[in-house]
Amino acid sequence: MSQHKDEFIDVVADDFVNAYIHAFNPKTVEWYPYGAPKVPEIGKLLAELYKENKVSRYRHYCEFWQDGYPKWFYIYFLQG
Repeated sequence: MSQHKDEFIDVVADDFVNAYIHAFNPKTVEWYPYGAPKVPEIGKLLAELYKENKVSRYRHYCEFWQDGYPKWFYIYFLQG
């Protein structure tokens, strides 16, 4: 996350999700013809960081949820 400080950190952020896949090679990756791949463990890890007060978050409504995107998701950022 520290390498993506000026970017949205969430489960649908292409750059962040692809960097995570490259760095950690997760077991489960669902690829789509467009948008970020789905990596379930990212959401779990971000939620743990939030509970440990290492990141902040806010809820975001997704206008494109019909196309395989979640209806809403959290956007995370590092604590200042």
